[in-house]
Amino acid sequence: MSSKNRLNQGNHLPLIQNPTKSFMSESEEYITVCQLMRTHGVKGYIKAMPFTHDINRHEMLKDVMLKKTNGEQVQLTLEDSRLANNLWLLKFKGYDTPESLVHFVNADVMIPESERLPAPEGEYYLDDLEGFRVKLEDGRDIGEVLEVQELPTVNAFHVKFDAPFQSEFSAKTILAPWIDDCVLDIDEEGKSIKFSADYLKSLCPEER
Repeated sequence: MSSKNRLNQGNHLPLIQNPTKSFMSESEEYITVCQLMRTHGVKGYIKAMPFTHDINRHEMLKDVMLKKTNGEQVQLTLEDSRLANNLWLLKFKGYDTPESLVHFVNADVMIPESERLPAPEGEYYLDDLEGFRVKLEDGRDIGEVLEVQELPTVNAFHVKFDAPFQSEFSAKTILAPWIDDCVLDIDEEGKSIKFSADYLKSLCPEER
């Protein structure tokens, strides 16, 4: 994915960036936990912007995969890490000078998806909501969430309606904003999202 997904709270407002998925091997997906920025000091530290809801996540990092801006992948071991305001200061084993880190600037630090932390209660990883069923207040199951898109002001669900309901709603997909008037409830266990029928209809083109 080209853009970073976000963790979303129950009030439907974006909270913090969620790790980006990347296929680093055929057997396992990797996610980005931070992006390297500029070097710091003369002892081999580099600043990083975290993409996680746990600001202390750096303390649990050890063996990581670095994906450089040119696509090259490098396996690294984290030797030390510190918290500096809302940023991380990272020190990789074998890289002891600022000059040795120049080619790592803007690179993604990645870990296996299996090591991703659970989302806090009442919050959601956006990519986890892909494939959820679209339901209405009356219980009807009418479609599927294809993905969650980040728009400038709000996240939105890309919704596709099932064939039996396209005459009532739309044969075309729509973007349903993640706001209280539109999204009524999220059932993680049942993998479904309850939407307002009237709001969905207001988003559908006149030619269905």
